Amino acid sequence: MKSSGNKLRGYGEVCSALDARQRITLGLERMERLLSLLGEPQRDFGTVQVVGTNGKGTTTVTLAAALTACGHPAGAYLSPHLISYTERILLPSGYVSEEEFARVMDRVMRLDDEMGVGASQFEILTAGALLLFREAGLGWAVLEAGMGARHDATSVVRPPVVVLTNVGLDHTEYLGETVEEIAREKLASVQPGGTLVLGTGDPLVVRLARERCGETGARLVPVSGAVEWDRLAPYAARDAALGLRAAEVVLGRALGDRERKEALERAAGVLPGRFEVHEREGVPVVVDGGHNPPGIRATIEAVAVRFGGRPLGIVFGCLRDKEVASMLDAVAGASDALVLTRPESGRAADPHRLIVEHDPRDRRGKEAVVVEEVGEAVGRMVEKMWREGGVVLVTGSLYTCAAAIRWLREG
Repeated sequence: MKSSGNKLRGYGEVCSALDARQRITLGLERMERLLSLLGEPQRDFGTVQVVGTNGKGTTTVTLAAALTACGHPAGAYLSPHLISYTERILLPSGYVSEEEFARVMDRVMRLDDEMGVGASQFEILTAGALLLFREAGLGWAVLEAGMGARHDATSVVRPPVVVLTNVGLDHTEYLGETVEEIAREKLASVQPGGTLVLGTGDPLVVRLARERCGETGARLVPVSGAVEWDRLAPYAARDAALGLRAAEVVLGRALGDRERKEALERAAGVLPGRFEVHEREGVPVVVDGGHNPPGIRATIEAVAVRFGGRPLGIVFGCLRDKEVASMLDAVAGASDALVLTRPESGRAADPHRLIVEHDPRDRRGKEAVVVEEVGEAVGRMVEKMWREGGVVLVTGSLYTCAAAIRWLREG
């Protein structure tokens, strides 16, 4: 979509223009040219890149919050967003305003159009975030990779510190069909002489991480454990611990108790759709954007820890390019009632087709039910769990979660 004259576009127009640029692109050449035209904003602050299959968002915001708590103001670049594009850019004061977001992204898109760079939505957003971080005078930027690392737009900063959360099967059409292939893609941004902070003990990933660090002369820092913080889901507590430890690596010192507490306070509740707990008619409704088998299993485990042995009704809607069969196995095996729905995305898996191809049943042996519209699906499950004294979990895709949250907020 081309810019219209010299008139500045408002937030809604900018969002529409970004939507029109949504496509998968690989390679760093467009980012390199765009940042050159913008005066290389990434050179004005330190950078850390967070890569992995699950937990990147929590790790990213906790790391940025810890740096800020220690007197080094840091921004976080996140993806994808759930309700608003502004969720992609987190400053020490909170998410960027719609006005500031529109101003910067409009500038970047106009420059892209004028110079014929041909950047995608994610590349425009990444360049705009870096520009906003420079304008804010930040000392650090923590960048969550969108997909992999080798060809991801965030890798253009050549990060001296890379944090790898874990590796599972996701984006297999782009990153490879095995954990080993995907891990190599995610480790590709580790720089010569840099540092890799590793948050998984998976023996295969550990071996590959050691190999990559050996090839590049990078330092390897393994991390394990979790923080004790009742505002976080169990899986998020592990990711938060990784973010805190990564901050210590960046700063070259241990965090004090006050700094750790402030960082966790800053990070808690920031990310929408990550174990977000609502209540409708007295029924807890957990909304979590788990979109691959490990993420969904971790969410189900967290629900069991938080709500004990209460009956669990799951509303599930996923994208067709995901590991659908394994995700269905996870939700079917844990649910006392299962509803399949359709995420608000052109890549949505057809729930009727999932019924035909996979015949998912809950653990009581009852067939899954299809309710096309997400809000209606959540409403029906709330009614059922109200009768049974249960809990509702909405999962499978951030698109599903976004629709559920809008329905829940509308009352």
